[in-house]
Amino acid sequence: MKLALKWLNPENEEIKFNLIAVIVGAVAGLGAVLFRVVIWIFQEYLYGTNLDPGNIDFKPFSVTNLFDLLFFSGDLRFIIIPALGGLAAGVLIHYGSEEIERSGIPRVLESILLKNGDMKPKTGFYKLIASSISIASGHSVGREGPIVQIGSVTGSYFGKFMKPEYKRTFVAAGAAGGIAGTFNAPIAGIIFAIEVLLEEYYLKNIIGIVLGAATSTVIARSILQLSPAIGIRSFLVPVNYELVNPYLELPLYVVLGVLVTIMGVILIKTLYGIRKLFDRLNTPKLIKPAIGGILLGITVIVIGSLSRNPVLVVSDWLFGVGYSTVRMGILGDFSFLLLVSLGLLKILTVSFSLGSGNSGGIFSPALYIGAMTGAAFGTFSNQFFTQISQPGAYALVGMGGLYAAVASAPLTATLIIFELTGQYTIILPLLIVTVLGSEGVQKILRKGTIYTQDLRDKGITIQERRHFGNIEDLVARDVMTTDVDRLRDNSDLIDALEEFDGSEHTGLPLVDEENKVTGIITLQDVYKYRDQVFEGISTQKDLEKIKKINVREVGTCNVVTATPEEHLLSIIHKIESYDIGRTPVVDEDNKLIGIVSRSDILDAYDRIPPSLKIGREISK
Repeated sequence: MKLALKWLNPENEEIKFNLIAVIVGAVAGLGAVLFRVVIWIFQEYLYGTNLDPGNIDFKPFSVTNLFDLLFFSGDLRFIIIPALGGLAAGVLIHYGSEEIERSGIPRVLESILLKNGDMKPKTGFYKLIASSISIASGHSVGREGPIVQIGSVTGSYFGKFMKPEYKRTFVAAGAAGGIAGTFNAPIAGIIFAIEVLLEEYYLKNIIGIVLGAATSTVIARSILQLSPAIGIRSFLVPVNYELVNPYLELPLYVVLGVLVTIMGVILIKTLYGIRKLFDRLNTPKLIKPAIGGILLGITVIVIGSLSRNPVLVVSDWLFGVGYSTVRMGILGDFSFLLLVSLGLLKILTVSFSLGSGNSGGIFSPALYIGAMTGAAFGTFSNQFFTQISQPGAYALVGMGGLYAAVASAPLTATLIIFELTGQYTIILPLLIVTVLGSEGVQKILRKGTIYTQDLRDKGITIQERRHFGNIEDLVARDVMTTDVDRLRDNSDLIDALEEFDGSEHTGLPLVDEENKVTGIITLQDVYKYRDQVFEGISTQKDLEKIKKINVREVGTCNVVTATPEEHLLSIIHKIESYDIGRTPVVDEDNKLIGIVSRSDILDAYDRIPPSLKIGREISK
């Protein structure tokens, strides 16, 4: 591979760019196939069955049969196997790479926004193994998120053979290849990379992403020989997608849009609520995924007992990716009450799995919950209206609507369902439900998407739905540092010197007991004050006098501050006009929430594509 790239001379930059994009797509397609194969292997030896719906064929040397010999009740395996799978994933996360924890898409976003697409190659390997174990052992997680991360790691690796500004494009091309390869939906993969990851519409980006998605689709399709939905062929069931009565059904789809909004809010709130509980749990981090597995297994056994259904059947409904259950929902095999129950239970089980830290994605669970919501609504509506589409049509639209709601990606969701079904007439209902779901969740939560919420919890702020490409569009919240070293305004000069000695910064905001900004002190202020007032002091008595000097006497009380939504160009003007190195960012109560330094501005400027950079020089 390196020899092939070396053969291309620097004058052939366009050819080199296109070749790398094709290579990234090919590897992403192979990764999608390999990921499924590894899941199959683990599934065979954990439960003695492959992933084909309804195929329960226990092998003599499977872990399941071992449990049958050790315990009177074979149902215990539905607790022990997920627990062991969670433990294995926890060990890989702890000793392998923390980047593989939970969903992979927030990690890709973080890499694109903060690291110019830099990702460690080992992350892809550990993600493949850890997510395979999690899914195969029964954890209620998806495989699309891991595939996106694996493809993105591929793009990051091959991106080093081109100019640094192209690396983000190759990361997005790998992600698009992952989606395209697993769904056999190249158009949806392209839109996903642009809508969810980059939010940039530049010709160079689009060319690389298109090449990656197309190549991945060809590779995955040729190997798996499945069309038109690789890996989820069971979706393609005989369902009537026609709008039988548009004047009646379009209002019904508006109601469905409201329902997927509600379910999307419940999913996000439950997932991050349980995640916070696990974060507060005073237990080693590598053990927490195993606890999530135990809770998952207990849930399945309890539901089996309450519903008087075999635990094996309930586990098939709630364990793993769940596409076989989605198929049954589309076909109308479930009652209204069971559809509602499965949608709510899936929210709980995926929250146990991802909230505890298991490696896996949220994409498939969102499709599952949306399918159950849509099928339930369709079943209910068909009881009162006869001249409307069958419940399966509402299930398919609900799938796209729920994912759009939690990911704020209506175009991606619409195109995935369209490419899965191949039915043009489904687009109008999809657009109605996906747009309503996306906008509804954003209006209610105002905290971004299910992906960006993960970044916000780490202190990484993102201005939603804004092209992070033009410096004129950026505000303080986009670039500020939130983990701010600060000094209490009742501190003395010795405290300031000690604080500076343990800090990388040369300026610290002064705050009162309510965290309100009252001043700012710089290392230069301290040295200047020392040289002017205390030169020659050497006795212990004189040093005691220094401790009586308050930092506000040395620093500046008239502080130049900024608000979170203040434009970055305005902050640059303040920094240049007042010749300062930083400005604290405060809320409406003047409480410190961040700081913008010259270095922060330069870092933001470096992440802007070269074609959009303005001619302004900023010095540290």
